[in-house]
Amino acid sequence: MKKKIIGIVVCLLVSVTFAGAMPPANMATKSIGTIPVDRGYSHTIIGEYCTRAGCVPCYYAHTALKNIFANGWHPFYYVTLVVSKNKHAENRADELGLVGYPTVFWDGGYEKDLGATSVKSAMAKYNTSITKCGDRSVSDIDLSLNVTWHGAVNNDPFDGEILVPIEKTLSWTISEMGIDVIVDNKEDSQYNGHLHVYVTEVESSMGWKDNGGNPYTFAFLDYAMNKNISISKGSTWGGSTDWDGEDYHDGHGTRFDKITQNNTMVIATVFDEETDYSDETTGFVAGVGTDPKTFDLYFGNSTPPPKETSNITVMKFEFPDNLEWNTTYYWKIDVWDKKGNPTYGDIWSFTTRDNTPPLKPWAPNPPDNSTTAPINTNLSWKCSDPEKDKVTYDVYFGETSPEDPPLVASNITTNKYDPGILEFDTGYEWRIVAWDEYGLRTSGKEWSFRTQENEPPYKPSNPHPEDEANNVPVDAILNWTGGDPNPGDPLTYDVYFGRTNPPTKKSSNQTNTSYNPPGDMELYEDYYWKIVTWDSQGEKAEGDIWSFITGINLPPDKPTITGPMNGKVGEDYKYNFSTSDPENQNIAYKIEWGDGEGTGWLDFVASGTKITLNHTWDAKDEYTIRCKAKDTYGEESEWGTLEVTMPKNKAFNFNFNLLSWLFEQFPNAFLILQYLLGLK
Repeated sequence: MKKKIIGIVVCLLVSVTFAGAMPPANMATKSIGTIPVDRGYSHTIIGEYCTRAGCVPCYYAHTALKNIFANGWHPFYYVTLVVSKNKHAENRADELGLVGYPTVFWDGGYEKDLGATSVKSAMAKYNTSITKCGDRSVSDIDLSLNVTWHGAVNNDPFDGEILVPIEKTLSWTISEMGIDVIVDNKEDSQYNGHLHVYVTEVESSMGWKDNGGNPYTFAFLDYAMNKNISISKGSTWGGSTDWDGEDYHDGHGTRFDKITQNNTMVIATVFDEETDYSDETTGFVAGVGTDPKTFDLYFGNSTPPPKETSNITVMKFEFPDNLEWNTTYYWKIDVWDKKGNPTYGDIWSFTTRDNTPPLKPWAPNPPDNSTTAPINTNLSWKCSDPEKDKVTYDVYFGETSPEDPPLVASNITTNKYDPGILEFDTGYEWRIVAWDEYGLRTSGKEWSFRTQENEPPYKPSNPHPEDEANNVPVDAILNWTGGDPNPGDPLTYDVYFGRTNPPTKKSSNQTNTSYNPPGDMELYEDYYWKIVTWDSQGEKAEGDIWSFITGINLPPDKPTITGPMNGKVGEDYKYNFSTSDPENQNIAYKIEWGDGEGTGWLDFVASGTKITLNHTWDAKDEYTIRCKAKDTYGEESEWGTLEVTMPKNKAFNFNFNLLSWLFEQFPNAFLILQYLLGLK
């Protein structure tokens, strides 16, 4: 049957895509994509080649398909479904019933070729399958396809956009094409089928390559059409769509917005509704020798806009200066291909945003007119900009006076300011001026507050060692709790310490709440100590006189370990650990099981408390359980130990040399042994 195939512009692609694919000397050839001389085939065949990354035999299949197609032996097209890289390819492979790689499904599965061991054998299989498909009966339909590459699209700003920033960069893409399909039904009855329009790249630009490092050819990106069609007897079905790579992706997040006219081929196939086999296929190369393209930009605040620049090669334009506020601009892009053919663009427009100053700062902290602000107060406020511009702040701050507060900070980017430690019971005034990034300003209201009055420090408390404690180590460090009701008021401490009551030896003006007596204290002696706290205003709080008695801090006794001394690997055994402390202090245990596992220091328990732990050994061996205790002052006991044995199997060593010697010396012994064992 005859069919209509429109616009197959392909003769140049053979040198670009399939260079080196040479036919046998006795075969007539055609250029890539050219339908060969009619060999009596019933239709043009479609091959859907399923492959994946890392597939070694897929290289043979791919090379075989390229060779056959370049030679023009048959009226066929093929689509490469890179299943591991493209979800749409994966879904189509599932529809076809893919079970292994590589597989070529001919005419939707009328013939299937699984695997490939060499280029030559794959070509032989594919030639046979294509011929079988060409000999089968198909419905009498004609299929026509046309592709028109559009000019500049995906313009940013979009046409009619408002509130555009004045520092806007213009951008666009050229990734859209118009696709028209016509199907004529020449049958005597209604035709029902399913139309696939595959968008493919002649050579994959996505990095999809076979195992030989060659870009996949006619690599499927996504469908332009994928739909059921019904055509009455003698009628025609037609469909059109605009396909933009900007709007499609591989299912893994990578868009197809970088496709080029030079490298795009659209292939259309109609499958019979009853058999799912293809009745007709055709293809259209979007353009040959058209890339790279250049662009003329027209831009201005009148329409039509004047030419701004020409012959640029990138799809964006940055203005050297900011645009005007609240102004409507017009622009268009004319696209020129490598052959000098233009595609004239539409005129688009956008309007820049206006600008207003920041809002007046609000929500001051401390609150306006407050009278109890701490002396370590940080100033803070809230502010924003109607257009979401970046905002910076100037801070004016000082003690209350007839004059305006002075500028103390400028161009700060956060809405807070630390003025340092303030004076007690003093009035302050402050004001914030907010600036947007374009130089518009708003001055806030003048706020005021007064700091709180000073109060004396808290009385020192919580002595350590505790008051009247016994057996205090001679190297003990004294600790206490201080504090002041006024936040931010710096404190110092005088420490009185000695063996007399009241203590007279003093360490003055220290800022931390601990004291390390110089040198070790004497054993079995009474010591007395007192803390006096001073604030920044000279107010003081005098603590009580505390006392303690030093003593020798003996370590805990060596722990005792009880439990099974023999066992089996893999079983859980219970062990008890106990000891006492001479000063009856709380104690903590640390256990090591001898197999590299241990507990570290456990929680403190009362002196004399027995603890019980379980353990399992994983290997047959002898192990030493060790346990150590420490008291609350960190004195550690000696290790307590217990030897544990997990029994081993005794090895059985058989001397085969001796057995061999016995059989040499007594050749009848083997027959006797067989008789004794009942084998004879």
